[in-house]
Amino acid sequence: MFSIGETILRDSEISIVYVVKNEDKLYKISKLFEQLYPDINYVNIPAWDCLPYDSLSPSTRVSGERINSFLKIIDKNNPVRLVIITVNALIQKNIPLKYFPNNIRKLTIGAEINLSSFVKNAIDTGYRRTGNVMDIGEITVRGGIVDIYSPNYTDPIRIDFFGDEIEELKFFDPLTQLTKVSINNVTVLPISEILLNTDNIDLFKYNYRKTFGSNASQDEFFQSISEGIHYPGLEHWASLFYPKLESIFDILDDNFSYIFDNSFDDYCEMRFDDIKDYFNTRDIAFKEAIKNKNVTDCYKPVCSSELYLNETQLNNFISNKLSIKISPFRNPKIDSNLEGKNVPNFWLNKKVKSTDLFEDLISFINNKIEQDYKIIIACKSNGSRKLFSEQLNKYGIYNLDLDNSWHIKEFSSNKKISLLIGNLEKGFEIDANIIISETDVFGKKYSRINKSKKLEIALEEAESFTVGDYLVHLEYGVGRYNGLKVVDINNVKHDCLELEYLSKDKLLVPVQNINLLSKFSSKNSEALLDKLGSKTWSNKKRKVKEKIRDIAENLVRVASERKLGKAIKLTCNTNDYDDFVSKFEYYETDDQLDAIKDVLKDINSEQPMDRLVCGDVGFGKTEVAMRAAYIAAKSKSQVLVIAPTTILARQHFETFSKRFSDDNISIAHMSRLTKDKEKKVITTNLKNGLVDIVIGTHTLLSDKILFKNLCLVIVDEEQRFGVSQKEKLKNLTINSHILTLTATPIPRTLHMALSGIKDLSIIASAPQERLPIRSFVTPFNDFNIKEGIQRELHRGGQVYFIVPRIKDIKDVHDKISTLIDNAFISSVHGRMSSNEIENTMIDFYEGKCNILIATSIIENGLDIPNANTIFIYNADMFGLGQLYQLKGRVGRSDKRAYAYYLLSNKRTMTSNAEKRLYAIQSLEGLGAGFSLAAHDLDIRGAGNLLGDEQSGQIKEVGVSLYQQLLNEAVSDLKGITKSKKNILPQINIQAPALIPENYILDLSVRLQTYRRLGNLKENNEFESFGIELIDRFGAIPKELNYLIKVMKIKLNCESAGIQRIDSGINGATLEVINNGYIDPEKFIGWLKSSIYDVKIRTDQKINISYKWNSIEERLDILEDITLQIKNLIDN
Repeated sequence: MFSIGETILRDSEISIVYVVKNEDKLYKISKLFEQLYPDINYVNIPAWDCLPYDSLSPSTRVSGERINSFLKIIDKNNPVRLVIITVNALIQKNIPLKYFPNNIRKLTIGAEINLSSFVKNAIDTGYRRTGNVMDIGEITVRGGIVDIYSPNYTDPIRIDFFGDEIEELKFFDPLTQLTKVSINNVTVLPISEILLNTDNIDLFKYNYRKTFGSNASQDEFFQSISEGIHYPGLEHWASLFYPKLESIFDILDDNFSYIFDNSFDDYCEMRFDDIKDYFNTRDIAFKEAIKNKNVTDCYKPVCSSELYLNETQLNNFISNKLSIKISPFRNPKIDSNLEGKNVPNFWLNKKVKSTDLFEDLISFINNKIEQDYKIIIACKSNGSRKLFSEQLNKYGIYNLDLDNSWHIKEFSSNKKISLLIGNLEKGFEIDANIIISETDVFGKKYSRINKSKKLEIALEEAESFTVGDYLVHLEYGVGRYNGLKVVDINNVKHDCLELEYLSKDKLLVPVQNINLLSKFSSKNSEALLDKLGSKTWSNKKRKVKEKIRDIAENLVRVASERKLGKAIKLTCNTNDYDDFVSKFEYYETDDQLDAIKDVLKDINSEQPMDRLVCGDVGFGKTEVAMRAAYIAAKSKSQVLVIAPTTILARQHFETFSKRFSDDNISIAHMSRLTKDKEKKVITTNLKNGLVDIVIGTHTLLSDKILFKNLCLVIVDEEQRFGVSQKEKLKNLTINSHILTLTATPIPRTLHMALSGIKDLSIIASAPQERLPIRSFVTPFNDFNIKEGIQRELHRGGQVYFIVPRIKDIKDVHDKISTLIDNAFISSVHGRMSSNEIENTMIDFYEGKCNILIATSIIENGLDIPNANTIFIYNADMFGLGQLYQLKGRVGRSDKRAYAYYLLSNKRTMTSNAEKRLYAIQSLEGLGAGFSLAAHDLDIRGAGNLLGDEQSGQIKEVGVSLYQQLLNEAVSDLKGITKSKKNILPQINIQAPALIPENYILDLSVRLQTYRRLGNLKENNEFESFGIELIDRFGAIPKELNYLIKVMKIKLNCESAGIQRIDSGINGATLEVINNGYIDPEKFIGWLKSSIYDVKIRTDQKINISYKWNSIEERLDILEDITLQIKNLIDN
């Protein structure tokens, strides 16, 4: 890049197009260029991240980046000097750039813009309406507030309109939905390269009918576009929307010179072959459909010449441009050494040759300085720069340049060594300059996205009410939710949730009492409905409470026994531990550091640890475990790591062995595949304390296995173990620290965590290089299977094809063999011998086969980063936890992964199966494991906490209420709270207290807001909630302010035992429950000292005489009085 950058700096007339082989190379080059030449305006142009003639659209990330780059090219005020483009993007034709400027929206505070026109334009340019804006390409409108996520920003934008004037602009956090910073202006870009305005739609309709016949207008695709709907994959008909598409050669000025890397010709040939192959596949199928007179909704491909350059056209363009093709062999006549010569890998040298890391580096630096080289060390942080500076000083090198400028002109500084902040992946040498990256010295470290969902947000998202759900009312039992209804009582409107009970009886629950409702997790069945007015529900609840009391006593006893137990306090030398930590190849995220901190604090105590670490697949749970294991081993204690399968145990052994390779720690591995002779040796060594860490399956739970000093037990994916194995684990760990790792906690474990029996840590941050998995629920047909498999195989990847039953394997094998020519297929299932399973999985791991047909045995299998497409056949036959774990088999690298949930046309899905598939498809974001566990609770229920049944008491009262009753029972037994009679205060203020429909238009968001309001307990929570409402939806309307006040009064009433308040224009009456909570002497003292006119009536009701001036004053005084009465009890 030095040569390119220097050429551009030297000659203001020259601009360059650098054509690289793929997106991976593109982003590496652009990152380096941005670091070295921050003042040079450059753009990236990736190709669409989907196949030619795909049924998928490119991702919003790629489309957004392309549009942003095209707009920069148009801007002649700041000319683009460098275009970095992939081979695929170079061959692809593009929408004429003249169509983009009219669809850019530059917004400034104080500017006037028609709100409706703005929203319509956003929809036309590809934005999708949602309740809450979470991802790029989404928009929501709430009155005068518009949230939109434009692709040119890292955060979504909140636009606050006053009429048609922009009053405020803000960036907000998509997770919390709260404002991060106010801004003065923003630019909103289109999200799709196909703009669905009237002109484009009309031209499309004309061209589509002209190309494919008049009957083509019956297609779902045609009809969707006609209605202005962005149909998935519409980009592959781009030529029908515009008079003519343009190549990059048409778009760029003549002053651009072209540089092609040495793999250009090979990648061009592959791309042309792919285009031809995909077009022919679609075209043959289309002609076959015509022959069979079954053309409706068949994929109708446009000619490849409409969308792509052909070889002749490409060569003609190149021959007319000033261009250089880099040869793999150095040509002294051409300055084409663009990326420089590699510098030594000091990290690898240390590993291989056992050399001292910094001595090797200093020797290299001194040698190059003697040859008059300029040395730059790229440090990833100020902390790294300080470390390098200290080490260089230690070896007598002091004259260091610590300026932050990376500009090339600074390289001529008289100081020979510069320490600059910069995240370069690899160092290089070019001319008389050497750049050494931190990676060259310390090895590669990966960043993780440092956005972790808060626990309460994850839980809120997981449980939602939808029409048709079965809900539990605390007092009336199970009913079916029919929706939110507006009820007019005495000319005052009330929002109520309607529940339908047995015999079609209806119950209206005011939103003030929404906290009395919870989801009922069981099969949809009329038999589950309770009958209003009968004693069935109260009897059922009483019996469940009694049984829960027994369970709670058992739980508290078990927890108390663990607390009374005494474990060894685990510590180690700080310097040794820091050295071990420094070898971790990722930068820890906040939540990962929190989990590590939690675990280390636990094991540094004599009270036995019992912690669950929940983190999505590949999010760093194993590192948390390895740090704890390191400390335990260094404390002369033994560690047991147990996994549910032989394959996973082996992988853990390989991971631990690699991670501990520089430490004098003995690690052994035992499973059913371990030979008897080796087992005897390991067993003896464990008993004698010669093994520090042993990793294996339930084989290690044998009575023959004895430990000399077992202090830490690490259990991975405990939901896969059987009852007897769990019992053995329980007995084994009475005085040991227990660390449980899981991506999908079983409901039983999750409940224990949330009930405070087991401590919980959540890791919800993804590696930065990883992209969310794109999920599709789709019919089982040849097109979907062939397309998905070819997409993966053409990029050199591997495919999982999962079937629910062993008998399905042969049919699927035959189908794939027929569709895919270059398929190397293996299969694996539970009836194979352990050796066969192991060998097949290893073959797949080593790339000897590229398609693996398997049952769910691979659920907890090997980590194979090259496998990034998974098909799940008859997906409705799998459980939600299984689907999630299977999905986690792919997406383990920086490549986009795909998950296809295939449905048979011959099968009818149950409602629960539909819910499972909806849940798994909706979990697009990374780090969704915890939300999934809550979904799992909703669908199949949580088992008895001390057993393994998935039914019992849960079926009687539902998951949420079961947990609530259990938590109350546990708290009572621990003496944390004192149970009071549940009361349902009725508060009549003779004014509407609700969320107006025009304040929050989206019904699901309005209901979610009601639920959140119903769960608030403290004053500061109400204050934060009010701030959030103003931020997200605008000024709070009076009706909602009334509701917030009513909810505060209701909380006071619940604590004070006030079951009813009736207020009128001249005062209010408060009705206290019999045998109320108030001490009579305190109450009489309060009556005498009160500033209000308060009296006790003969019927024991409290009468307040007051002529209110407004509803607001009425509510303020009632809140004050009920708070004073509540304080009489609390004090």
